[in-house]
Amino acid sequence: MSRFLRVGIFLDRLEDIAEAAGMLSDVVRSSGDVNLAKAVELAEDIESMAKELLNIITRWNCEPLIYTGAGTTEEIITLLDSLLKDAEKRSR
Repeated sequence: MSRFLRVGIFLDRLEDIAEAAGMLSDVVRSSGDVNLAKAVELAEDIESMAKELLNIITRWNCEPLIYTGAGTTEEIITLLDSLLKDAEKRSR
Protein backbone atom coordinates (compact mmCIF):
# COMPACT_ATOMS: atom_id res chain seq x y z
CA MET A 1 0.00 0.00 0.00
CA SER A 2 1.38 3.38 -1.00
CA ARG A 3 1.84 6.24 1.45
CA PHE A 4 1.21 8.77 -1.33
CA LEU A 5 -2.15 10.25 -2.24
CA ARG A 6 -2.87 12.21 -5.39
CA VAL A 7 -4.06 15.73 -4.75
CA GLY A 8 -5.47 18.23 -7.18
CA ILE A 9 -5.92 21.27 -4.97
CA PHE A 10 -3.79 23.05 -2.38
CA LEU A 11 -5.24 23.53 1.08
CA ASP A 12 -4.96 27.35 1.29
CA ARG A 13 -6.81 27.94 -1.98
CA LEU A 14 -9.40 25.32 -1.11
CA GLU A 15 -10.14 27.20 2.11
CA ASP A 16 -10.46 30.46 0.12
CA ILE A 17 -12.86 28.81 -2.32
CA ALA A 18 -14.96 27.36 0.51
CA GLU A 19 -15.11 30.74 2.25
CA ALA A 20 -16.12 32.55 -0.95
CA ALA A 21 -18.76 29.91 -1.67
CA GLY A 22 -20.19 30.33 1.84
CA MET A 23 -20.33 34.08 1.42
CA LEU A 24 -22.04 33.64 -1.95
CA SER A 25 -24.64 31.38 -0.35
CA ASP A 26 -25.34 33.98 2.35
CA VAL A 27 -25.71 36.76 -0.20
CA VAL A 28 -28.02 34.74 -2.43
CA ARG A 29 -30.17 33.74 0.57
CA SER A 30 -30.73 37.37 1.49
CA SER A 31 -31.54 38.01 -2.21
CA GLY A 32 -32.23 41.68 -2.53
CA ASP A 33 -31.44 43.47 -5.80
CA VAL A 34 -28.54 45.23 -4.10
CA ASN A 35 -27.07 41.87 -3.14
CA LEU A 36 -27.15 40.46 -6.67
CA ALA A 37 -24.12 42.54 -7.67
CA LYS A 38 -22.23 41.19 -4.64
CA ALA A 39 -23.29 37.63 -5.54
CA VAL A 40 -21.91 38.08 -9.05
CA GLU A 41 -18.67 39.50 -7.65
CA LEU A 42 -18.27 36.53 -5.30
CA ALA A 43 -19.07 34.07 -8.10
CA GLU A 44 -16.38 35.68 -10.23
CA ASP A 45 -13.92 35.37 -7.32
CA ILE A 46 -14.70 31.66 -7.00
CA GLU A 47 -14.28 31.18 -10.74
CA SER A 48 -10.98 33.06 -10.71
CA MET A 49 -9.60 30.96 -7.81
CA ALA A 50 -10.64 27.71 -9.49
CA LYS A 51 -9.06 28.76 -12.80
CA GLU A 52 -5.87 29.77 -10.98
CA LEU A 53 -5.59 26.30 -9.45
CA LEU A 54 -6.30 24.60 -12.77
CA ASN A 55 -3.68 26.75 -14.46
CA ILE A 56 -1.05 25.85 -11.85
CA ILE A 57 -1.84 22.14 -11.85
CA THR A 58 -1.96 21.75 -15.63
CA ARG A 59 1.56 23.24 -15.97
CA TRP A 60 3.13 20.32 -14.13
CA ASN A 61 4.12 17.04 -15.72
CA CYS A 62 2.37 15.14 -12.94
CA GLU A 63 -0.25 15.69 -10.29
CA PRO A 64 0.97 16.82 -6.84
CA LEU A 65 1.16 14.17 -4.12
CA ILE A 66 0.50 14.09 -0.39
CA TYR A 67 2.61 11.76 1.75
CA THR A 68 0.64 10.20 4.61
CA GLY A 69 3.48 8.35 6.34
CA ALA A 70 5.60 9.25 9.34
CA GLY A 71 8.00 12.20 9.38
CA THR A 72 7.89 15.97 9.07
CA THR A 73 7.65 17.71 5.73
CA GLU A 74 11.33 18.64 5.85
CA GLU A 75 12.36 15.09 6.73
CA ILE A 76 10.38 13.66 3.82
CA ILE A 77 11.73 16.25 1.37
CA THR A 78 15.28 15.50 2.52
CA LEU A 79 14.67 11.75 2.14
CA LEU A 80 13.18 12.16 -1.34
CA ASP A 81 16.02 14.46 -2.43
CA SER A 82 18.62 11.93 -1.29
CA LEU A 83 16.78 9.07 -3.02
CA LEU A 84 16.64 11.07 -6.26
CA LYS A 85 20.35 11.91 -6.05
CA ASP A 86 21.18 8.23 -5.48
CA ALA A 87 19.01 7.19 -8.42
CA GLU A 88 20.70 9.78 -10.68
CA LYS A 89 24.16 8.52 -9.66
CA ARG A 90 23.20 4.91 -10.42
CA SER A 91 21.77 5.84 -13.83
CA ARG A 92 25.07 7.41 -14.99
